[in-house]
Amino acid sequence: MLSVLAALSLAAEAQVMTHRLVVPDIEGYLTLKGDMHTHTVFSDGNVWPTTRVDEAILDGLDFFVITDHLDGRHQKLANKGLFNCDRDESYRLAAAYAKSRNMIVIHGGEITRGMPPGHFNVSFVESDTRIGEEEDKYEDHFQGMVAGLKEARNQGAFTVWNHPHWSRQAPNGPVWYDEHTKILDMGLMDGLEIFNQFDGFSKEVFHWAMEKNLTIVSGTDAHKLMELWIDYGNGELRPCTLVFAKEKSEAGIREALDNHRTAVLAQHNVYGREEFLKPLLDAILQVKSVKNTDKKLTMVLHNCSCVPVILHKAEGFEDLGYTRDIVIGADSDYTIDVTNAEYGTKFTRKSITFGYEVRNFFTDADVNLKYTFTAALK
Repeated sequence: MLSVLAALSLAAEAQVMTHRLVVPDIEGYLTLKGDMHTHTVFSDGNVWPTTRVDEAILDGLDFFVITDHLDGRHQKLANKGLFNCDRDESYRLAAAYAKSRNMIVIHGGEITRGMPPGHFNVSFVESDTRIGEEEDKYEDHFQGMVAGLKEARNQGAFTVWNHPHWSRQAPNGPVWYDEHTKILDMGLMDGLEIFNQFDGFSKEVFHWAMEKNLTIVSGTDAHKLMELWIDYGNGELRPCTLVFAKEKSEAGIREALDNHRTAVLAQHNVYGREEFLKPLLDAILQVKSVKNTDKKLTMVLHNCSCVPVILHKAEGFEDLGYTRDIVIGADSDYTIDVTNAEYGTKFTRKSITFGYEVRNFFTDADVNLKYTFTAALK
């Protein structure tokens, strides 16, 4: 019986590790993995705050943000006698539990209003209670949002417009309203959530972020247990925000967010600015060996991440012959052979450069990262 239990335990651990987020550091920065949008029983979720910590650890995250709703939901729960605490208790419980577990929990909340302007997350705050009280003073959605965001900003918050493409508030696609321009012009919008587990990815919102120089983030927006939210059994990865930080700390995460050093990993795709996706792919694809004859170059690559890399031969390399479409799976090797386009002829150059479009790395809406490999011939 003991051996059976041990085998079951090992099998369960292997299943968890299969879907653990593994992304290497890039040159000059640590790559920290985080979830910027989670809920607990202290608003409309059904998970205790400490469970969110355990889930984050199992998924390989470095940090996450508690963003319980700051509207009247908590007060209704308190009036029913379910809670005898303020709107900051979910953060306090999670942070205390995470302290000895090498997990960073960031204090945040979600200001929840009708469209426009919709929902905004505020992170790195001091008091959700004060933000909620300011927002509650106004029935008008825009006035209530501005009041909440101003109080959050007074506390030093980082602010994100959540899921602009959420089908319940954007049934015909995301719309940038005049109210959002006003919020942006007031300096009260720092980022955009381009992926949310409810409605997935929005290329329009991604383009807005690039166009308006806003930080891109992702959130599960999890209300249920993560195992019921993410389809781990079919190989789905937990979506996350990749933060390229100078140090693993709350201050390091905040500094990176303020300077737009982020990317989004979701549904086996990666979205971000080219200046960060290029070094990220440099770190993900490790060259294990390079060999050549006078007619053929052979390069062996290893993908050291949990993210598959999907490559399609780029234009401009018609003088070379190599595999047009390849997928380098997570934690896998792939061998690429390169010859002259006229197969069997000898190389007359001292080095070879060949290129791909990375079909699952995006630098803007429908714009793939271009990536090249170079090897000297011996």
